[in-house]
Amino acid sequence: MARLAPTLHMYSVVYKERARMMEPIEIHLSILAVILIAILAIGLLNTDSTEGEAMKVGIKEHSELSIQCERLVIRYLLNPKDTFGNLVANVQKLAGDKTLELLCDTLNGFLSYDSTYRLDRAYALRGMVLEKLERVDEAEISYSSSLLLNNHNKQARKNLIDLHMATGDLDKALMEVEKAVRIEGDRQERAYFLSVRKRIFEIKEMAKEEKNKVNPFKDLASRPGYALVTGHPKASSG
Repeated sequence: MARLAPTLHMYSVVYKERARMMEPIEIHLSILAVILIAILAIGLLNTDSTEGEAMKVGIKEHSELSIQCERLVIRYLLNPKDTFGNLVANVQKLAGDKTLELLCDTLNGFLSYDSTYRLDRAYALRGMVLEKLERVDEAEISYSSSLLLNNHNKQARKNLIDLHMATGDLDKALMEVEKAVRIEGDRQERAYFLSVRKRIFEIKEMAKEEKNKVNPFKDLASRPGYALVTGHPKASSG
């Protein structure tokens, strides 16, 4: 044990010296780590702040756009003489190629709460927007909702008839025409629906004739003496 004492003393001195030499390095590393963490934190804060500000600006712009669009929609609903084309043109100045989407979102929000405005006209407008977006089934539902609220909404009725005719559903189109003929009091409007009914019957008759059409030459070829008259061989019975 006495012989090990000098060796242990030597290791103790070396350890203390090494520890003394390492302390400044460790301190510097700790300081450097703190500085790096602070820089990263500041960078993240700045990034979050920038993104937050950009998000706020985006939300604000979208909110202002929605408010302006809603004002145009309300003006349209309150003025029966205002046209769908005029509304779309005005919204297009605000939203560009996102016009129909903005109108659809605005109307969805508008119809989600009670309103004293013309809801039947709002549903008819929504139907036109959805039809332009080629969402035909939803457009049909919107037009039907408009007519449930106001069975005399001529715009919704005409658009629904046109929609059924465009999709080839002549029976549904005829059903809506018959409703309009029964309730329409205006002579000019009634004449319009009667002309549409006549056109639907004509289309249905043409379709029936086309379906039942037969090849006249087939019957002729099956008759006796056909080959003698035309020079063509008689059609076989098979």
